[in-house]
Amino acid sequence: MTLLKKILFAVFISSIFSIASAETFVIKKINVHGLHRISLGTVLSYLSDLQVKAGARIDSSETPDIIRALYKTGFFSDVSVGYVNNSLLINVVERSVIGILNVSGNHKITKKQLIDALKGVGIAEGQALDPAVLNAMKQAIVQEYYNKGLYDAKISIDVKAAERSRVIVTIRIQEGPVAKIKSISIVGNKAFSERKLRKELSLTTTKPWSFITSSDQYSSKKLEADLERLRYYYMDRGYLHEAVNSSKVSITPNKKGIYIVINITEGPLYRLGGFSIDGDLIGKRAEILKLITIKAGDVFSRKDIIDTQSKINLFLGDYGYGMPDIKVDPDVNEKNKKVWVKFIVHPGHRLYIHNISFTGNYKTNDDVLRREMRIQEGSMFSLSKIQESRRQLANLGYLQGVDYKVTPVDDANNQVDLLYNAKETSAISANFQGGYSDKDGFIYGASLNDQNVFGAGKTAFIRFDNTKATQSYGLGYRDPYFTQNHIGFSLNGYLNKVDPNKINGDLSSYRTSTYGAIASFDAPFSDYTYASLGLGVEHINITSASSPNDEYEAFLSKHGKVYNQLKLVATWSYSNMDQAIFPTQGFAQSINGQLYGPLDRNSLEFYTIDYQASWYQSLFKGFIFHTTAEIAYGDGIGKTGILPPFKNFFAGGIGSVRGFESDSLTTNKEDADKDRAIGGNLLTLASASIIIPTPMKDTIRPSIFIDVGNVYPNYFKFEDLRASYGIQIEWRTPIAPLVFSFAKPLKKKSWDRKDLFQFSISTSI
Repeated sequence: MTLLKKILFAVFISSIFSIASAETFVIKKINVHGLHRISLGTVLSYLSDLQVKAGARIDSSETPDIIRALYKTGFFSDVSVGYVNNSLLINVVERSVIGILNVSGNHKITKKQLIDALKGVGIAEGQALDPAVLNAMKQAIVQEYYNKGLYDAKISIDVKAAERSRVIVTIRIQEGPVAKIKSISIVGNKAFSERKLRKELSLTTTKPWSFITSSDQYSSKKLEADLERLRYYYMDRGYLHEAVNSSKVSITPNKKGIYIVINITEGPLYRLGGFSIDGDLIGKRAEILKLITIKAGDVFSRKDIIDTQSKINLFLGDYGYGMPDIKVDPDVNEKNKKVWVKFIVHPGHRLYIHNISFTGNYKTNDDVLRREMRIQEGSMFSLSKIQESRRQLANLGYLQGVDYKVTPVDDANNQVDLLYNAKETSAISANFQGGYSDKDGFIYGASLNDQNVFGAGKTAFIRFDNTKATQSYGLGYRDPYFTQNHIGFSLNGYLNKVDPNKINGDLSSYRTSTYGAIASFDAPFSDYTYASLGLGVEHINITSASSPNDEYEAFLSKHGKVYNQLKLVATWSYSNMDQAIFPTQGFAQSINGQLYGPLDRNSLEFYTIDYQASWYQSLFKGFIFHTTAEIAYGDGIGKTGILPPFKNFFAGGIGSVRGFESDSLTTNKEDADKDRAIGGNLLTLASASIIIPTPMKDTIRPSIFIDVGNVYPNYFKFEDLRASYGIQIEWRTPIAPLVFSFAKPLKKKSWDRKDLFQFSISTSI
């Protein structure tokens, strides 16, 4: 018998007896039998609402009301009422309570998400279990899987009795495969082709990269977002009336395929008839009018209107009006299909910054973040300065997801508090790099780098790299705020040893030992540009091998093998990147020059100059274009005449031309045959890549790329360029940032040494 039938039956029987023998008496006592978990006081509290209590007068015709009230609590599965010697007798059967709620078999949806979905239908641990809601429980879970596109999910629920009227509910799930989109059809479109409209959708049929983007996995939420995107697409191109009428989704019988049909009614095209601007323009009408680029005759665009609002908002924000109200009042002329747009500006009060605070900086000192602020407490509100401060924080290198919130101060209509929130990532990283080549065997290296020593925003590092033939060690320190006016100071020391004889004694050309130290000062010229100047010393010791290279041997014979150098280093850098970790937008470039001068009579005189550039540009649907370029050149001056061969540039490997062994590229076949690439004094590198969006955009960044470059002896020859293509995956795991590169040479010579797979592993502390 169902719960509803029980209630109706009890009420019906009670009504019959009440009608047959209705009597009134004063309740002497209330007895409730069958209570185990529910207290007597709880039952009496629900009866008190009916004025049913000891000492109260009751009519036996009120029995149905008592039964209904107790059933309504949800605590009982059966209730009966009787009267004996002026005592009210109530017999109840308590419902079982969900003691434990177990979930198994879920992989695509977390247990927390499922528990939250069940709470939405009133099912949770500690709640009474009504057998009638078990079906609601099942349907709630099924709906969650439907929302994820898993239409073949199977749910079973097992209820097991436990002590103290409790039950253990176990939900077993077989998720099945995600339904893949077989086709997307758009009908009714005339102004834009179906192919063009489909490009606006995040959902697609299966593509080679769908295993990364999951774009072919159906989700009702994704479809709704895509439909909204199509509506905006039409509204941005002159179609005011809602163009997307409906969508129809059908599932194949095996529940593994989805067919989507989107219906569109375009309506007429509207153009802009003109615009006007009213309100309080703070005496800046001429400047504000220059911000408005829309004009009569343009196709009406919702996006252009919103962009105009944003420009006016930013303009007013830089004059202290932090919370302006810019209304848009469109007047649509249906006869000539034109829209007159009226902007109404209410700037509000001019605002001042009351307090600046930070959250999420558990290690970093508050003053380290505060010194990056381009706006100060007590100063007038400036939206551009607030946003630039956010960018500065995001480029520190150890903060992620930086955003800000502006909150009005209570009882002060012209003051606001500014709160910056960020997720602090580890500034300390222990990096381990490894690889293998036929030439060098196992290649390994490590470094310990802290960009935020003791939370003070200072940097310290120590590193080493090793192969059979090379050893490289370095340590350094930098204080970006060495002085009050933001002059930075750096001190670096290094030791490098190269011994090719350890690879092949017959073909080795030289051994090199270099050590030195350099001190540098740097200063910003703007929020985007800084320069540094450093002075140091360097000692170089060259030892000739048994089978030397002719170029090296000639240089050593003329200039000797031991050199003490004075070293001057100058750097200029520009960057407007939006963030240091996984940038999405911005341009950066730098020029680094090194001048080696005489320290004694054994010194050499030469220079190197290196230009590097990097550009990120957001495209569509989360895709990002990224390109880099590097040009470096070196030459001798004075008595030295040429760039010392041991200071040559090298190419090949990650960070250069992937797909070729690290530092192996050469234009000289003879050197390649003898397994001794010696580099060149001219380096040209370029790379272009498309970064592919993923659902975990802050964790995984795959890209497809093309690399081009080589090194040359004094001259550039297009035919000597090498090229490769492939895919790279950057993965910031909780344990270690990883980089995997799979590349294949596209333009190569017969003597080139290929390395198709390369990787880099870093461990954050």
